[in-house]
Amino acid sequence: MKIRKALSLALATLLLTASFSTVFAEEAQTSSGIKTVVDFPDVLRTHNSYVAISHLAELGVLSGYPDGTFKPDNPINRAEVLKVILNGSNVEAPETFGEVTFPDFQKGDWFARFVMKAKALGIVKGNDADGTFAPGRQVNKAEFLKMLLMANQIRPVPIEEGGVVATDISNNDWFAPYLHYAFQVGLITKDDQGNLNPGKLLTRGEVSDMMYLLILIKGSKDTQFLLHRAESEMAQIEVYIAANKGTQAKRASELAVDLTQQAYKNMSDNNVVLGAAKLARSYDWLVDAFIYGIQKDYALAAEWANKAIDKATEAWEANNATQPIARHIKDRAGEILAQVEGAE
Repeated sequence: MKIRKALSLALATLLLTASFSTVFAEEAQTSSGIKTVVDFPDVLRTHNSYVAISHLAELGVLSGYPDGTFKPDNPINRAEVLKVILNGSNVEAPETFGEVTFPDFQKGDWFARFVMKAKALGIVKGNDADGTFAPGRQVNKAEFLKMLLMANQIRPVPIEEGGVVATDISNNDWFAPYLHYAFQVGLITKDDQGNLNPGKLLTRGEVSDMMYLLILIKGSKDTQFLLHRAESEMAQIEVYIAANKGTQAKRASELAVDLTQQAYKNMSDNNVVLGAAKLARSYDWLVDAFIYGIQKDYALAAEWANKAIDKATEAWEANNATQPIARHIKDRAGEILAQVEGAE
């Protein structure tokens, strides 16, 4: 079965021969653009958090270690996470601030200004027993989401009886409203057992993912921003497929669909936006065809390949500038159809 290799090479060709900046030219003309290359040598294009880390690094939200690495799979501590949260939420932490009121760090520590700003905003407080902050302690999902949402002035309402969405959370848990809200807006997802895992210790990459997703939500009215972010997600599809990471390819294609659908809500009378939305949907269905082909479910692979062809045609008709990519999607879907028909 050669579907994986064929689609990987096809998408690589697609990205080389049809620039996304050409497809979305009208929307890109007044934008400064977004770089897609991360300076961190240990953040490969195949990493699950590549797009998030790349964008946050471009914004200046993230910085690496003294050796230039980012270490995306390393755990993140309370000091580091506050820097990400405040920078990513556009909350300024001035270099000049008052006295440190926590006994376990000093004013000269690099993170002091972030902690003291967070305390002033009511985002953090000292340990009830000894007043310490514990800057080096690892951060779990519940703690992070509370700090993140509070920094963005999002205060979820208490959950009504029976309203909890995960099996490992009860209504009375202090973190329940934060995880419930985060799940509803798409910052987090359940695992295969239906859990949200509030106590899970987070990595630097996982924190980057959630910060990035909240930035996308906050930018939902900026159509140009949404299209550029969708462009980056679609560009990742080939990378993940080449690395045999179907789940990540699907995640990228679904996010591209969400972003372009929101852009279409903003500007439903714009053919560029309409074409982008249809193109993203076509990509998503092409990924489905690839995944089902790998799983040897040839009937579904053929069904989604045909859907991808139809939607690519619609994208082309909506905006002629999508023609190069739409044509390649149709060609690749056609190749999948030929292969699965021969395998049946």
